Amino acid sequence: MTNKIFAGIVFFFCLIIYISTMAPTTSFWDCGEFIACSYTLGVPHPPGTPLYLLIGNVFSNSLFFIDDIGARVNLISPIVSALSVMFLYLIIVQLINKWFQYKNNKINSLCVYLSAAIGSLTFAFTDSQWFNAVEAEVYGMSTFFTAIVVWLVLKWSNEKDTPGSIKYLILITYFMGLAIGVHLLNLLAIPFIALIIYFSIT
Repeated sequence: MTNKIFAGIVFFFCLIIYISTMAPTTSFWDCGEFIACSYTLGVPHPPGTPLYLLIGNVFSNSLFFIDDIGARVNLISPIVSALSVMFLYLIIVQLINKWFQYKNNKINSLCVYLSAAIGSLTFAFTDSQWFNAVEAEVYGMSTFFTAIVVWLVLKWSNEKDTPGSIKYLILITYFMGLAIGVHLLNLLAIPFIALIIYFSIT
């Protein structure tokens, strides 16, 4: 329960900061292209990012409480970027628990959660992550998909001997398929996933 509370704090803290610093309208580089293509369901530069555009179209046509269409599409990035930081927190917790043996008491568990929170929040406010989290770019959503598949394979590794654990691997393949519709960055997680699976079954 404490772990979930920390994860929630990390998510909402990042979400508030990202929304507070979000671009109020379109910004430079590819953002204007993604906003226009999301609104009109056009085709941006290759590889096309179809999933991002479909989600962007929903945001651009349904968030009537935000006047600027650019700001509506921009709002995608703070949400998915805050989720990616939350999953990074959960990944760090799993890695610490997996690789370090310690007595399972409240003090040690609290130290693990605080360490994971510090690590994930440090990443949250790095230059690249923060800039991608406040404008209409695909990198925030791509980071989210990368984080969730890494978390899922670690979850599978911990529960591989329990009935139904195959669901995590099925979800990984599904999310990786979706992620290709946003950015090809997610493919970089394949070697990590393959190594975790290999060393878990050997």
